Amino acid sequence: MPRINSFCVLVLVFMMLLMSCTLRETQLGEELEKKGDWDGAVAAYREAARKEPYNKELEEKLKTVKIRAAEHHFTLGRKMLKEQQIAVALQEFQLALGLDPEKTEYHAALNDVWRLKTARQTLFDAKHMEGLGRYDEALTLYESAVELDPSLSEGVEGITRVVQLQKATQAIGGSAEPVTLRFQNTRLKQVFEILARTANIDILFDKDVRDDLVTIFTKDTPFDEALNLILTTNQLFAKRVGPDRLLVIPDTKQKREQFDDLQIRTFYLSNAKAKDIANLLRTILETKRVYVNEPLNTVVIRDEPDKISLAEQIILANDRQDSEVLFDIEVLEVNRTRSRTVGLSFAKQAGFGVFPGTDPTSFSTDPQTFTFKNLTDIGQGSYLLRFPSSVLLNFLKQESDAKTLSNPKLRVLNNQKASINVGDKQPILLSTTNVLPGQAATGAVPTTSTVTSIEFKDTGIKVTVEPTIHLNNAITLRLQIEVTRLGTREILQATPLITQFRFGTRTADTALNMRDGETVILGGLISEEDSRTRESVPGIDDIPGLGSLLSNNKTDKNTTEVILVITPHIVRSVQPTQLAKQTLWSGTANQYSTKPMFSQPKPEVSLLTTPDSNAGLSDSVEPSAFPQKPSVTEGETYPSTSAPPGWAMASQQPADGPRLQILPTATSVKVGEQISLTIQGEEFSAFGKTSLTLTYDPAILSFSQAAEGTFWSSQQTSPSLTVSAVPHLGQLVLQMGQQGIGIQGSGSLATVVFEATGPGNSNIHIQDSTVLGPNGQSIPVNMQHGRILVE
Repeated sequence: MPRINSFCVLVLVFMMLLMSCTLRETQLGEELEKKGDWDGAVAAYREAARKEPYNKELEEKLKTVKIRAAEHHFTLGRKMLKEQQIAVALQEFQLALGLDPEKTEYHAALNDVWRLKTARQTLFDAKHMEGLGRYDEALTLYESAVELDPSLSEGVEGITRVVQLQKATQAIGGSAEPVTLRFQNTRLKQVFEILARTANIDILFDKDVRDDLVTIFTKDTPFDEALNLILTTNQLFAKRVGPDRLLVIPDTKQKREQFDDLQIRTFYLSNAKAKDIANLLRTILETKRVYVNEPLNTVVIRDEPDKISLAEQIILANDRQDSEVLFDIEVLEVNRTRSRTVGLSFAKQAGFGVFPGTDPTSFSTDPQTFTFKNLTDIGQGSYLLRFPSSVLLNFLKQESDAKTLSNPKLRVLNNQKASINVGDKQPILLSTTNVLPGQAATGAVPTTSTVTSIEFKDTGIKVTVEPTIHLNNAITLRLQIEVTRLGTREILQATPLITQFRFGTRTADTALNMRDGETVILGGLISEEDSRTRESVPGIDDIPGLGSLLSNNKTDKNTTEVILVITPHIVRSVQPTQLAKQTLWSGTANQYSTKPMFSQPKPEVSLLTTPDSNAGLSDSVEPSAFPQKPSVTEGETYPSTSAPPGWAMASQQPADGPRLQILPTATSVKVGEQISLTIQGEEFSAFGKTSLTLTYDPAILSFSQAAEGTFWSSQQTSPSLTVSAVPHLGQLVLQMGQQGIGIQGSGSLATVVFEATGPGNSNIHIQDSTVLGPNGQSIPVNMQHGRILVE
């Protein structure tokens, strides 16, 4: 009884100590909570809850403090995000989400900050590629960065900068104005003189240029094509010697070598091997002056500018990051052993022997040597007899199952081998015996020298894979599997005793086609050993019934099976270049160039139509409604004519319901002038927020500015207009309106100003339009596009 009381006292003291510790942690949490140290309060309450896991009050306090701490980190993260401290904001949002994972607002904020971080990393990569002179890759990365973060001004500036660098080489002659040529039996230099006045450039002639008579008739031909036509048909080429000055030279090999400038360009490769790229350039471009710098993995080329440009495009198309695949492998080895022994076991020998002169204890089958006296001394102790004296009954059945499971993961590049070995290394003794020299000739017994070494042999499972990853995410796999297991110990030599382990090996080598994520099971690697042993007395064994009764039967069956389960997961696929960059113009057989000698015909596109609909078109436009192109005749030049007053575009029939349209739907402007377009909203009954993308031809128009329309001021609502421009792609993204409000009516939503930079016709399309109501619901709208003719 006293022992029970002592135990109760100890338990009571322990509980009081535990409660005092919990009370201390709770008081600390309350003090930190009052000071605003939410993280410290969370840690204190968490420690108290750990000591009292069933205290509901502590659980509620901990939950409340965690919510307050999450709000604190979220507020701090938004502040850091406004200050453009992306890394700090990311950390704060992660802490907030960890404290309160059910808050959807925290999830959205974390996704947004991850997007901004990715945009800045992409921007960094774009600047790096621009610094290396890889403008196409830099442009793609800049566009990706702007797509992730439209407010990233550095990305937009980078796009503009790279596009300007790519357009640094202007069309020959410095003019893209179409011309009409009508010359008959006119001196060649006179033709060039008229062209020079038309394009406002200077043309010089090499002393070997002949002033032959030429006849040429072309209509509405771009100036550079017309000039190229005259040069090609008269076996000439032009060399720019100034911003507005051309030198006309006879097209001969000697003149090419005399006047063609050569450039040296170093290409830094990221994935392809420099040797492979060098061989590719020598084969395709016949470039002989190529140097390979293997330590830096660079290729240095010295050649004409057009060849350098072609080499850049070829390298861009071939220096791609290779595919990579992760193999999830499961190897199962199952060993089954079945053994049974049934029957009588008795001595298998009987013997009689005479061993005079000795005290025999065992039989020997070797011949015995003894003297005549030994024969005379044969007595009762000289005889040795052996007879079966006992019988044993055997009845044993033994079964065993063993399973070995391995689940390795293997990641490997395309067309590369990878192997993994799961098992042990077993030591093996290797002996080498050498005969010492100089003794064979004397007839003496040779002396040998034995050297023993240790070698380790792999046991277990070895898997080797070599994948070929195709563009359609199919995989051709070369698979090798080898299973080596340690067997029984074998006696190699009795004297001196030398033993060695026996090894069992099973291998499989196959090739198969797989899909990404497809599981393939390979089985059938089976090793089966079946042995039966019967021990009996000769003669008696042939007697039915009695032979089976007086015999011992032993059956052993060993089965080993290996099953391989392999599942590929493509981590990264090769990203081919854009289809437009996979095909390059490379000039003629005698002269390399990055553009065709003459422009290719383009398919005509209907006016004011979208790719999937011709709705909204009325009567087609008459050919006479378009302004005539400037023409050049003998000794005369004509400026461009303006659009006739009655020129009009195809009308669009407005559909019922809310719609967005471009006003005016058709207009004309001269090169260098600005044109203002209105984005008009019609018949909106409950309008909150919209996002739309305007597309235009960047070769004809250049975006200048955008402003809010009059519709917002009449509704006494702030438009919150944001504009993101991608000049190179000819895209303009506009976002306006506010969520949660509902306005109605018709009016001007925004005004967009373009500057005409080149002649031609440009459609203004509204794409990717999203109109939301006051509750966030999507509102279907009709869209009507516009067109601008630039003269």
